[in-house]
Amino acid sequence: MSEDAVGTIELGRSTRLIFTISWWKGRQYAGVRKHVETSRYSGPTKSGLAMAGDVLMGVINALAQLKAEVPGPEARQYARIAKAGGAEIVISVIPPDDLKALPSVDVREYIDIPGYQGPTKKGVRFPWDKLPEFIGLLETQARRIGSSEKAQPVLFPEARPGWVKKAETAGQGQLPGKDAVLSQILPDGPKDFPADFTNRKKPAYVVSLPAEPIAVVQQPDGTYVVQSDFAFRHDVRNPTEGNFIYYASLRGHREIRVPKEMLEVFRAVKAYENYLRDLRHALLQAYERKSGHRPMAQHQTKEVFDSAGLPWVE
Repeated sequence: MSEDAVGTIELGRSTRLIFTISWWKGRQYAGVRKHVETSRYSGPTKSGLAMAGDVLMGVINALAQLKAEVPGPEARQYARIAKAGGAEIVISVIPPDDLKALPSVDVREYIDIPGYQGPTKKGVRFPWDKLPEFIGLLETQARRIGSSEKAQPVLFPEARPGWVKKAETAGQGQLPGKDAVLSQILPDGPKDFPADFTNRKKPAYVVSLPAEPIAVVQQPDGTYVVQSDFAFRHDVRNPTEGNFIYYASLRGHREIRVPKEMLEVFRAVKAYENYLRDLRHALLQAYERKSGHRPMAQHQTKEVFDSAGLPWVE
């Protein structure tokens, strides 16, 4: 069996999950296996999964829906995906040992054979905060397997399994599952900065921003600049003007209008920061009501802010 590495998720200093694609008897399979590195042994363990394309797509869909649901810390079997031979992939939420921590996600093969019904060693477990990364690597595997399957010559192309087309575009559209909290609090997404917080009729100058991250930095002489680790550098009048430009860059803007009137800059930054604090409070409350778990609410709120390019202001 030949294997191609796709990606890795670090679980700890000596433990990681390695994602591969392998060929077996003319079919491609997505593999996820736990690897360890200790003084006694370094390499793969028995903990892992191999999934054909149809099973892989079922696992991706179930995990995406689980992510949108935001469960609490209690144990729960969330989904079951059928495999060949009467086995199933069972996705479960595992409660943390410390209620101040996040739960884990367990993706495991269950069997039902004479003499035994239940879980096997064929599975992986990972912390909740690794779930987006885990889904992303499964989607990478799906796209590769789907494209390879489509390239295989067949007599009747319309008879290809339905999962092939979905696998080709896995992760490139809207994930299945809808976060009810975001649908309620941000049905149209967060407000834009600076457009929703400035008056375009006011005089302004234009700043072109780089694609790389920027930061507001105080110079030895007490002045401030906005700069990147590369060649970008822009002098600003004060840290508030620097934050104006920095906040816009987080939202993905590459060209912005900065008001010439300093009062207009102050007003925009102040209003935006108040909006962010109110939004953070609303999300925290809603996620805690839904999950009954403060750490989960904090994690989900931070994830919303990070994915939307919203600064975490105190």
